[in-house]
Amino acid sequence: MEEQLNTEPGKGRKVTPKKVILFFLFLCLVVIAVLLGMRLKQVKDDDEKQDEIVHELQDEKDKDGVKKLHKKYKDMIGWVKINGTEFSYPVMQTGTKGHHKDDWMYYLHKDVKGNYSFYGTPFLDVRCTVDSDNLIIYGHNINGRRYFGYLQNFREESFFRKHKSFYFTKVNDEETTYQVVAVIETTKYAPYYDFTDYGNDQEYADAVSRILSGSKFHNDMNKRLKKELNENTVEAFFHKYQFVSLSTCRTSEGHDKRLLVIGCRER
Repeated sequence: MEEQLNTEPGKGRKVTPKKVILFFLFLCLVVIAVLLGMRLKQVKDDDEKQDEIVHELQDEKDKDGVKKLHKKYKDMIGWVKINGTEFSYPVMQTGTKGHHKDDWMYYLHKDVKGNYSFYGTPFLDVRCTVDSDNLIIYGHNINGRRYFGYLQNFREESFFRKHKSFYFTKVNDEETTYQVVAVIETTKYAPYYDFTDYGNDQEYADAVSRILSGSKFHNDMNKRLKKELNENTVEAFFHKYQFVSLSTCRTSEGHDKRLLVIGCRER
């Protein structure tokens, strides 16, 4: 017997509201997956482009030195690095002169060439000069502890004990060693950010004391400065040390949270 086909209307598969909803949910998931894939590719491309710029700069610096690099990038005021690591970057400054004198945070999202960059370029606080009592240098905390996010490693005592110094090179000077003296978990409103230059010996001593006591860990350099503060007069201690404060955010812990890694050298 031949099988009869059901050709009567309404007797085939029914499109129910549930099936429509499932179809649109599936379609939404496909669109989200495509957009996410495109975004991840863009992030990867941006990462590679930024790494290329940084490595190019590092090669130029190693070959020609900071002074010659400054002739190419006029806003560059120095170079900061931690030996034996990938932490090695130019330091810029605006807000004092030139085309960007009204925007001291110009390099927050700019590369050294002035092009937009999510990663930005480390920059010196507008209140500072390279001869200030305390040079405050800002940089982004990038995921994966990249760029100034690398400073998050100092929150681990073993890393702090192992990496006892970093280096800052002024444009017209030689590479100078700064002994790490403090690692401070704080906020952007903390008084550490008020310390740039003090003309008063007591204020200078108080600022240094605040840094030493606020540190998460304490090492020999920290103890040495504490001892000098206790034994010397504030007049004798005044301007004895220059500090460099490397500052980055801790946004995963709060929008205003900050991390400071502070080094010093005897003048």
